[in-house]
Order: sequence, then C-alpha cells, then structure tokens
Amino acid sequence: MFRSIRWRFIIIYFLLVFLAMSIVGFFITDQLEKIQLESITQSMRSHIFSILASSTLLQDDDWVGNQDEISELIDKNVQIGYDENLYIVLNTDEKPIIGSTVSSVVSLSAFETRRINNLLILEAMRGEMVEAIPTESFDGTESKVKHMAYPVKNENGNIEGIIYLTYRLDSVYETMDNTTKMLTRATLLALAITIVLGFFLAKSITGPIKDLTMKAKEMSKGDFEQIVVVKSNDELGQLAMMFNYLTKELKKNISQVYQEKSKMETTFNYMADGVITFDLDGNIIYANPVAKKIMDIEDEKNIDGDQLLSEIDYQLSFVFLKESNYTNNVIVNINDYIYKINYAPFKNEIEEVGGVIFVIQDITEQQKLENMRKEFVANVSHELKTPITTIKSYAETLLEGALDNQETAKYFLNVINNESDRMSRLVSDLLRLSRMEYNQADWNKIYLNPCELLTETLEKLRLRWEAKRQKLEYNGCKDDITVLFDKDGLEQIYQNIIGNAIKYTPEEGKIDISCNLIDNFFVIKIKDNGIGIPEEYRERIFERFYRIDKARSRDFGGTGLGLAIVKHIAEAHDSRIEVDSTPNDGTEFRIVIPAINRGELDV
Repeated sequence: MFRSIRWRFIIIYFLLVFLAMSIVGFFITDQLEKIQLESITQSMRSHIFSILASSTLLQDDDWVGNQDEISELIDKNVQIGYDENLYIVLNTDEKPIIGSTVSSVVSLSAFETRRINNLLILEAMRGEMVEAIPTESFDGTESKVKHMAYPVKNENGNIEGIIYLTYRLDSVYETMDNTTKMLTRATLLALAITIVLGFFLAKSITGPIKDLTMKAKEMSKGDFEQIVVVKSNDELGQLAMMFNYLTKELKKNISQVYQEKSKMETTFNYMADGVITFDLDGNIIYANPVAKKIMDIEDEKNIDGDQLLSEIDYQLSFVFLKESNYTNNVIVNINDYIYKINYAPFKNEIEEVGGVIFVIQDITEQQKLENMRKEFVANVSHELKTPITTIKSYAETLLEGALDNQETAKYFLNVINNESDRMSRLVSDLLRLSRMEYNQADWNKIYLNPCELLTETLEKLRLRWEAKRQKLEYNGCKDDITVLFDKDGLEQIYQNIIGNAIKYTPEEGKIDISCNLIDNFFVIKIKDNGIGIPEEYRERIFERFYRIDKARSRDFGGTGLGLAIVKHIAEAHDSRIEVDSTPNDGTEFRIVIPAINRGELDV
C-alpha cells in the first residue's frame, strides 16, 4: 500500500496537518496558561495593595497588639475570590505569629499551617515580595496553588509582618484541559478532513499518472495508438501533452524504422547475393533466401555456424580471431558453383563487435566469362600467330634468294596471300561479332521466302557435298512461307550450319534437310550422320573459338566464330537455333524463325 504515491501524498498531508495543529495547539495552550497566570498574579497584587490601602493598622508598629482590629478590618473590608486565601503572618522577636481572615485572629490549625510555604515566608522576611507555584502541594491536595508573600515594613524599615495570599489554580488548568480537548477534537477533525481531501487530491494527481502508466504499458506491448486526454494546463496537463507528442513522434519514427527494415528485408530477399549474419556464439541471426538455397539451409535457428562453414573448409572462429575492423574475402566451391564470400564484423553503438556478416556472391558465370576471355585471347593469338608465322617465314625465304626462282616465288606469294586473307576474315568476323554483341549491326530486314533462299544456298554449296560424295536430300517446302529477315544474315546462317554438316560428315555420308510451318514458326531441320557432339559440350558450341577437338577442328579450317555469329544473327531477328546430337551418330540443327501471316502483308 505504501508503495503507492497516492498513500504517500495522504501520509505527507496527514503529518503536515498533524504537526501544524500540534504546534499551534502547543503555542495556544502555552500562551493561554501564561495569560491566565499573569491575570491571577495581577489580581493577587491588587488585593495586597487593596488591603494595605484599606487598613492603617497594618502601617502601625504594633501588629501583635492590634491583631484583633486588623483581623476585623480585613474581614469586613477586603473582598477576595472564592479560590483565594489570605493570611497575615505576624513577626516577633521570638517566633512568627500567624493571623487569618477568619472571624477573628486566632492561631491556625495544623492543616492551615500546611498551606503556607515557609520558604517563601523566609524569603519575604528579607524585604522583597516573592511568589511561586510549588510543584508539590503543602496541604496534601493535588491542586496547584499560586503563593504570594508581601513583606510589610514600618516607618523604621523593619518588617512587621507578611501579607500572604494563595490562589487555587484549578479553574486555570480546567480551562487548559478544556482548551486542549477542544484543540484535540479540532485536530482530529482536521486530520479526518485532510485524509479525505488528501485522497481526492492524490487521486487527481495519481489518476493521470496511472493513466499514463497504463498507456505506456500498452505502448510497450506494441500498441502505439494510445492518446491521453488533457484535462488541465498544469504540469500534469503538460506531461499529458508531451506524452501525446512523444507517442506521435514515436509512431512516426517506428514507422520509418519499419519502413527501413522492410526495405532492407525486401532488398535482402530479392538481391542476387546471399547474406548470412552470425552472432559471436556462431549462431545464425539471419539468412536470406539466396543464402539458404546456396548453403542448403532449411531452418537457420537449428544450424551451427562453424558446422555450416566447415562444409566449405572455413571456420567462423577464424574471423573473430582477427581485429574488429578486419574484412576479407574467400573464393569457395559449393556444389560445382564458384562463390566469393566477403565478410566483415558489425558493431553496436559503443563500437563492440556484435557478430559478422557474410555476403555470398555467385561468380560462376564471371569465372566462366573470365576463362572464356582468357581462352578467347589465347585462341585469337593462336589463330593470328599461325598465319603471321607462315607469312614471316615465307617472306624471309623470299628475301634470302627465293625470288630468283619464279615458280617457287609464285607459290610462296600465293601462300602469303592466302594467309593474309585468312587473317582478314578473322578480323572481319571479330569486328562483325563485336558489333552484333553491342547491338551496333545494321540489318536490312525485308519480307522474303526462306525456302527460296535455302534453295539458292544449297546450289552454292553443291560442289562441296558432291566433292565428298555425300547424299543430301531436300524436298523443298510445301507451304508458301514469308519471314521478316535480313537476307544476307539468313543466307550466312544457312551456309554456316549446312557447311558444318558437310564439313563434319564423312565421305559418302548423308544429310537430310526439311522445312515445315509449326505453330506459326518456320522450322528448318538440318540432320547429318557425322561425328556428333558430346552432351557436355553442346551448350558451348556457340562460344567464340570453341572447338571440341581443337587439333582435329583446325584441320577443317575456319575461324571458329561461325556459330557464335549465327547465334547473334538469329537472336537479332527474334529467332533461335536448337541442336540435338549423339556422338558418332550425327547432329540435328533446327532453325526456328517467326513466320509472317499473309493477312498482315495484305493490309
């Protein structure tokens, strides 16, 4: 209960009011007591002076002889209160004689004698008026009594006697008790009112705070739609307004954070590279789909990082042995794919390493392209080196004297000319292939009949297959077909593919050529029974300078760029070239070209 600020407020208010009322009550009762005692003191003094003024006998020197007259005079003329007692103490050389305001001056009883403080009598005998309120009663009662002793001197300055007054203070302390009870009741009432008012006051303060606490608790659960009602312009109202402002800004910032998180997750999920994040214990924090696919991860929460990386001969602990700013990369081979793994530790806001991020890049194609580039450079160098070496050697031979022999010189010059033509064709093919790869080739696309062009191309190649005594069967096209194509480009496709069929088909072999209209595509099939192409090399035959059997392929001549050029020509005309082959059983090429509807031409 006392942990609540509401009860703390009530207790503090209770103590404040209690202390205030106690202090006020103490000062009131103390001052009231002083005022009443001072009033009684003044009354007793006035009685003494009244006695002295009303009796000339008290000014005589013979108090003993005149004690009866003194007693009668005082008894008749001096008025004292109900709570007061008056005594006349007569002084002689032998002993004090006590007189009283009874009907006559007689010796006092032992009880009356106990009412007089002898110490005050002795002090008054010194010539000064004295007064006191003894802590203990001299008459055996529990009442407090005010005592006052006034010495009376004669003309010679000698003390004749003492006027002794006592005043019972019962009424004073009864008044004090009543006042104390009244103040106590007032204090209790004030405390009760304080508790009630303190409860409502504390509630008015703690209510908004409790409301803020509940709203903050809901916000901690993720509900940021909390709004506090502003009921005042005081500090609590300003706190409520700041809470609403904080909620608004927090929603905005969290929305931005969620947006950035969503952007990052979307980026990671759809990026081509794999991303894996490890903590310091080697556990996987995050892995995007690409990384899961590469590393064959189904549930990243149940995968040990070191065990995962051990499969690629790499240890996560090796990374953390490095300095916190250490970054590096490694090339690994996973399932016949080549990956480049870049990794770097990430830090928190106080520059402490929190883990490491691995970015896995698939560089298989890059490596293939790099190998192709190296192979291309090597092939170009080799293709150029052979004719250059031949030209140089034949030219040196001519310079050394072979020019004098007309027949030998003519043969050497023909070789030099042929090798020059070969280099020229190679450079021309390279330039043409380069222009096609960068979409810089100029195509003169026209509507033509591919069957007619195929017949013309076969006539140009007739001598070649007849020279090898090969059997070429072609029955023409049954359909009247039209395509949109560059005529020279289509003829080059025909010559290259049919020329390869003739080249790689042995003597007396067979070549079948057919054409059909299939699903609005013009399909030309060239099938031979030559040496065939192994399956593992089938996808690479369209690469530049690629030869399955390099030594044997060079014997057939050519630059090694024909199929690469043919493929680019077909792709530039939305066409494709397909190939099926079985080693030692022949190869079938299919040229697939979109056909033009006759109705479109008529329009």
